[in-house]
Amino acid sequence: MNHVTPTIEPTDVTETTAADTRQCAVCPHPWEAHDRIAMRFCTATVSENHTRGCVCGS
Repeated sequence: MNHVTPTIEPTDVTETTAADTRQCAVCPHPWEAHDRIAMRFCTATVSENHTRGCVCGS
């Protein structure tokens, strides 16, 4: 089984000091805010080129 991680894109940081805040390529949430289910869902969404909603709890 291939393990593919979603592309993580840096975001514009306005009022935070964390210049390395990473945005998920699938949903509008920061990658660090993903729980295990959301990480798995977003990873599968990218690797299989699905178009579907978000399951993140944040």
